[in-house]
Amino acid sequence: MEQYVRQSGSSIVVPPGISVKPVIDATIPVATGGVGALREGDLAHATCRLEYSESAGRYEIAAFGLDRRQAEIEITGALWRTVRVQEIIQTVIDISLPLWTRPISDLRRDHSVTARDIPGLEGGSPDAILLTAVAYRIAEISNENPALAVAETLGLKQRTATNWIQRARTDGYFSRTDHEKQARMIAKAIEPLVAPPMATREQAEAQLELMRKAHGHR
Repeated sequence: MEQYVRQSGSSIVVPPGISVKPVIDATIPVATGGVGALREGDLAHATCRLEYSESAGRYEIAAFGLDRRQAEIEITGALWRTVRVQEIIQTVIDISLPLWTRPISDLRRDHSVTARDIPGLEGGSPDAILLTAVAYRIAEISNENPALAVAETLGLKQRTATNWIQRARTDGYFSRTDHEKQARMIAKAIEPLVAPPMATREQAEAQLELMRKAHGHR
């Protein structure tokens, strides 16, 4: 999906040490087969431009639209009602964030592993509090619920997550940008536990066919 996302502008480093680009332009395929008489597998493209707001601390949607490309569909109100704009935007931002942050995002999605399973991240350790700040900011940048993201990423009850977020504020993780090196080390420790399995040949071929259709090839 990375080939559909383009970033521009000079990098901005935001607390606790995440580098973001000020502008993201994306054109990515979206499935539209669930709408009325549309055929399963028809694809349109969502196009968007996101701009990072330093005052808000997150990306804002500057433009969003649909392009039917080669799909035999019409852009109608019925179709628009099926488009999950926030999910698309979150996907675009996830792709655009530094590669080292992905194990942390994967940890949130992988409910079989929690931060407490990883040596050095148990019991509110300094690294656990830094991870709290990183998970919070990733969600905030994406316009998600950051407190919920912390609870889901670290496998905490919401009250404990709230306490750890307050500790992260007190320790300066939300006001300083010099924690990238340590955050990278934490992400590297997480990566082996959440690495996705290798795709089968059939899965790879199916993905390739999807990409061809998205570009209008037959």
